[in-house]
Amino acid sequence: MKPIPEIIPPRSVVELVRTDRAAAGWRPNLGRRFRIGYYSYSRNDGLDTIWLVNDAGEYEQTTDRGFLLKYFKIVKLSGEKDFFGKNRRRLPRLRSSSHVAS
Repeated sequence: MKPIPEIIPPRSVVELVRTDRAAAGWRPNLGRRFRIGYYSYSRNDGLDTIWLVNDAGEYEQTTDRGFLLKYFKIVKLSGEKDFFGKNRRRLPRLRSSSHVAS
C-alpha cells in the first residue's frame, strides 16, 4: 500500500479495528467501515476535521488524523484530488454491508 498522505483523500475507505478506554464509545462499531467524506470549507474545520460517511452515504461522525490512524485501518486509499468536493456528486451508498455482526 502507498504511504499514508498527510491529508487522507475523500472517498478512501477505513475500518474501525480497535478501541480502548479513550475510545470506549466506539466499541459497538468495531468492524464497521466508513468512507472519508469531503472536507469542509469552514474555517473552523478546514483539513483538520475528517468526516466519516456511513453506509447510506450520510456524513455521520467526525474525527481527526491522529484518532483515525490509531483506531482505524485504511482499507482503500482513494486517488481523489479534490478535497472539498466542489462540483462533485454526493457519495453514494456502499455496495456491500460494512457492519460486522456481533
